[in-house]
Amino acid sequence: MSVAKKICLIGRFAVGKTSLVKQFIEKQFGEKYKTTVGVSISTKNLTVENKDISLVIWDIAGFEQDGHYAHYMRGVHGLIWVLDGTEPESFKILETINNSLPEIKQVPSVCFINKCDLVDEWVIKESEINSLKEFNYAVYKTSAKTGENVEAGFTKLASLLLSSL
Repeated sequence: MSVAKKICLIGRFAVGKTSLVKQFIEKQFGEKYKTTVGVSISTKNLTVENKDISLVIWDIAGFEQDGHYAHYMRGVHGLIWVLDGTEPESFKILETINNSLPEIKQVPSVCFINKCDLVDEWVIKESEINSLKEFNYAVYKTSAKTGENVEAGFTKLASLLLSSL
């Protein structure tokens, strides 16, 4: 018997949320940028620690307006914060959203710092990455393009969700 869990990907526009979902579900990467309008919902079934789980993945359009994420958070079981190592603004949104939605601090979460295939272009310092530990997230340096750490990050979140049952 599989348990279904709603997870949301949150982050600024163009950080790679949609590409991460496509890599996780289809093992594919598209070079062409496609803007998500509203929300795109996908599902993937996994077996983690000998338990079946169905991840219902909500890929929410990146939008930094106050209150944008609030209605998507209803019934959320897990979060994936997506930051872009080449874009310092993507780190600021994490604190902004955490402050505007304090109830999500209790939701199991992981953090992806995406675009590690472009690490030579990263403007984020290791100290900034280490500061993410204050949020108690498992942090993964990911690449939607190469697939690096994508499966591991989603699997970690699935494990956190199963351990909270």
